[in-house]
Amino acid sequence: MTEQPKRPRGRRALTMVVLLVLTAVGAGAGAVYTGGVTFSWAGAGQGPATPATSTPVGRPTPSPTPTRPPAGPVLAPLTGRSEVPTRAGLERALAAAIGPVNLGQHASVAVRDLGTGRLLYGKDPAGAYIPASTTKILTSAAVLAVLGPEHRFRTTVVAGAVPGEIVLVGGGDPLLATATARARATDATRGTGVPVTIEDLAVRTARQLRASGTTQVTVRVDDTLFREPVSPTWESQYVPTGVVGPVSALWVDEAKVSWPSHRPRAADPAMTAAQAYVQMLRKAGITVRGELARSKAPAKARELAAVSSPPLADIVEHVLLVSDNDGAEVLARHVAVAERRPATFAGAGEAIKAVLSRLGVEGLSGIKLYDGSGLSRDNRISADVLTQTLAAAARPEFPDLRAVVTGLPVAGYTGSLDDRFAGDASAPGVGIVRAKTGTLSAVSSLAGVVTTKDGALLAFAVMSDQARQNDPRPSIDQAASALASCGCR
Repeated sequence: MTEQPKRPRGRRALTMVVLLVLTAVGAGAGAVYTGGVTFSWAGAGQGPATPATSTPVGRPTPSPTPTRPPAGPVLAPLTGRSEVPTRAGLERALAAAIGPVNLGQHASVAVRDLGTGRLLYGKDPAGAYIPASTTKILTSAAVLAVLGPEHRFRTTVVAGAVPGEIVLVGGGDPLLATATARARATDATRGTGVPVTIEDLAVRTARQLRASGTTQVTVRVDDTLFREPVSPTWESQYVPTGVVGPVSALWVDEAKVSWPSHRPRAADPAMTAAQAYVQMLRKAGITVRGELARSKAPAKARELAAVSSPPLADIVEHVLLVSDNDGAEVLARHVAVAERRPATFAGAGEAIKAVLSRLGVEGLSGIKLYDGSGLSRDNRISADVLTQTLAAAARPEFPDLRAVVTGLPVAGYTGSLDDRFAGDASAPGVGIVRAKTGTLSAVSSLAGVVTTKDGALLAFAVMSDQARQNDPRPSIDQAASALASCGCR
């Protein structure tokens, strides 16, 4: 029986919940991992037009530059007022930024009140647009809804079908690393939030084998949890140029052969991971006989060793912060698995839509999802669906979705927004707007949350997918900043 979403319990309760959540995160400005570390585990960012950069994301410390003054607090404090903007006020505030000269002939805007979920302003809000990486908002909400924020992905080693055989089983940990990559990623004290390594798993396996008197094994590899490593709708250069790697239930370093470089990517991520595992197993004193080969683990096989990922909420925050294409595709596959659909691109897309429907998101029949990252130019999402999903993530009825909001980059400071909002017209949004970017050739979108100067909490989405003459991003940033600086009454 499908659980129906509950009705909102009033604007005041929601406003306080969202402010508490966002203000707490604002103090950390999107810090991703716990345990005293900031782990920069960057994906390829957006599409090939603008690769994202990873920066330390602790408490934002404004650094004045000749073009950017210090920003105010990440979210404005409560002023005692929380007047909802009017449609006319929003139309006036946005007019200078969202015209066809700025955003191109095919553009969409939606602004929604987070308190009531009501659409306050729309410019073709239900229209279908190429979303680029704002797709990750939908993927993130769906995976949190089906698995929960504390879920951890496990990579295991189990006994094989014959004596002396062990099977390395991929559980779809998007951040499983090699020790070399992890050492390069952070110099801070490692804590519980740091991705585990394949070497950790090998050492644990060797310890268990020796305890049972076993010193020689053959190793098999099971990566059958996921199917279809490369989308038929991706552009042919995506994998060769490192924009994204082949999707796999077992990989290390996101299939990056020369960490942290995005290319080359491993042609067979599971076997590359298994080779690193075997190398460490040998160093730990275990003789590995024969060649690596694939073999599905026996049903109910005895587990010998395992390692677990950081909590899902941390992974989601990371994926949103740096726009990690690889991580997003793995999370989309997990939605498909949880929904008992094929762990393919099509299966993941249908599963995400099914989960969002249960969360109360409407208008899903008009969207198309061909991947979980937004790299496919065949994807179509509406600004209305994006803002509804953000509103659901902020609702007190769905606390498991909170990482969708807390993971959004902070304008001018973190993740894929660290170099945005640089002009005078977008300065009011610096440190106030939290949003997910989306960029492909001639496509730019931004979707997130913002607090107006009167204390109203809004979800917004601005989408442009035919901007071939001008870069629409400065105008999109200006539109988001207009929401931050206006009362819009």
